[in-house]
Amino acid sequence: MALMFGSPARKGRRSQEDAKKEQRLEMARNLYLGGKLKIVTIEEIPNRDVMGTFGLVVCRSYNFDNAFYGLIAQAMDANADAILGYREAVSFHPEGDRFYSCYGTAVRLKKAK
Repeated sequence: MALMFGSPARKGRRSQEDAKKEQRLEMARNLYLGGKLKIVTIEEIPNRDVMGTFGLVVCRSYNFDNAFYGLIAQAMDANADAILGYREAVSFHPEGDRFYSCYGTAVRLKKAK
């Protein structure tokens, strides 16, 4: 019977993973809304120099908030100060669903003078 309906341990583990993802997205949201991480569509931030580049960060989801804040969470994981060249795209599926893609370059900035 357990194989047919799944084991209870998996259900509990799944909800813990979901809770961790939600907590990570909430931390990213707070970081962004607090102004701690800069996101710009241009290739540089005025009066700031780039100290290091971590590379492209990409996040995709059927929910825009998950895609956007997931992108910020990836930049946080790389210890970035900003995302340069931010872009987003939307794909429409025949069933009516939307699929959001957010991407940019995660960078570390030099201290402001």
